[in-house]
Amino acid sequence: ASDESMFEYLNVVSKMFGSEAEGYEFYNKYALEKGFSVRKSYVEWDGSNKYIILRKIVCSRQGRI
Repeated sequence: ASDESMFEYLNVVSKMFGSEAEGYEFYNKYALEKGFSVRKSYVEWDGSNKYIILRKIVCSRQGRI
């Protein structure tokens, strides 16, 4: 992979957001620009089960046959 594509990859996958909606909006827009779509996947909650602390957003076809 070129240095440019590696930089883009690291920049995209290492982002952090203030809300789940903000992150989903960013990745959905990015995916559409690249020609695919995304969906919400795995989620982790804090100890009190009130707040999401991790949400995976994956290719909409990930894990499907």
